[in-house]
Amino acid sequence: MPPLDATDRKLLTLLQEDGSMTNTGLAKRVGLTPAPTLERVRKLEREGYIRKYVALVDQARVGKPVTAFVSVIMKSHGQRTSDAFRRAVARLPEVLECHHIAGDQDFLLKVVAASPLDYERFVLERLTKIAGIEKVNTTFVLSSPKLETRIPFGPAETE
Repeated sequence: MPPLDATDRKLLTLLQEDGSMTNTGLAKRVGLTPAPTLERVRKLEREGYIRKYVALVDQARVGKPVTAFVSVIMKSHGQRTSDAFRRAVARLPEVLECHHIAGDQDFLLKVVAASPLDYERFVLERLTKIAGIEKVNTTFVLSSPKLETRIPFGPAETE
């Protein structure tokens, strides 16, 4: 893939701020006409720079105010165990993120729940039923002074 130029980085920055921005709005902001702007966006989509468009939902307003980061230690570290864990976690809608990590733990999960009791049920009835888990450690989020989804591009963002 060729490196991104300043216009591509600006398009990605703008779309990360507002994925519903119209092509005409994007074109005005980057200084192009709509047709080449649309072609650039389509190219960024085809090449995988833009994976998908989503709406960011307020989790408290939809009844899931509890966030927990859950570190998981597996009994064994083989490919088969790891793949089975990944597949099982992918089927759990409460798990928003799953990261295979280096260090003392094997996986780090980001989980949302309606309450601490709801989270406890999730762990006891669903998560720990996954074969191969040795240990689970939970850290509850008290507040999130910074929550960002935008990937920074540096100085080109201000061009």
